Amino acid sequence: MKLDLKDFQGYVKKTATIVSDDPENPRMVVSVEGKVDPLIRILPEKSVSFQGASDTIKESVVDLVSASRAFHIRGSDDTLDKKASYRLETVEEGRHYRLKISNNTKLGNYRGYITLHTDLAEKPELTIWVKGSIEGEISVRPKTLIVGRLSPDQGVITGKVLVTDNLNRNFRIVKCSFDERVINLYQSSMLGGFSLDVAPNMQNIPPGGRLQTTLIIETDVESGAKQEVQIQAINLGDKAK
Repeated sequence: MKLDLKDFQGYVKKTATIVSDDPENPRMVVSVEGKVDPLIRILPEKSVSFQGASDTIKESVVDLVSASRAFHIRGSDDTLDKKASYRLETVEEGRHYRLKISNNTKLGNYRGYITLHTDLAEKPELTIWVKGSIEGEISVRPKTLIVGRLSPDQGVITGKVLVTDNLNRNFRIVKCSFDERVINLYQSSMLGGFSLDVAPNMQNIPPGGRLQTTLIIETDVESGAKQEVQIQAINLGDKAK
């Protein structure tokens, strides 16, 4: 059993299942665990996630700290296409550097990474992953939903969509559009917004079938635009019944 611990740090546990023709022990699980102490620690972690309204998102900070040997960062490049920006600061020359990352996107999703090039032959590159899910003032979650009967021995599952204001302002839902043959929708107020309970119209979904509809939510917030939720109603009940 061989482990590739590249880019790992901290506690790591890996398992492997061995299947043999031994009648007394046909399956055996082998575990390997331990702590990986990298040459350069990336703290708090090697990924940064931005989520919410662009006006509320704060700068993220990643510290790069030498575990034992001195190192220097010689350059950097990225795949962020200016959707996020970054700057590097020296906290202690050769020992501690600080990467400050900022979101530049007003609306939409993105994913990329920053590569820092070091003078250590054993660790020539450090990769910091960056992803963003940037919303307008109005937030709708989740963006996809599955309701219905997902197995013959299971009851009917309903779903819930939460509509909130990222700036904590009062607002109204003025219209919800969807295919009434597929789902029913029940709206209720909650702290910070509204809850939309989604129930499938099982009588319209044949056994073994599935139907889809797009829930379009419109509010009185001008910058909120139309929000969409993809909903799939499934009936995996017993076809014989």
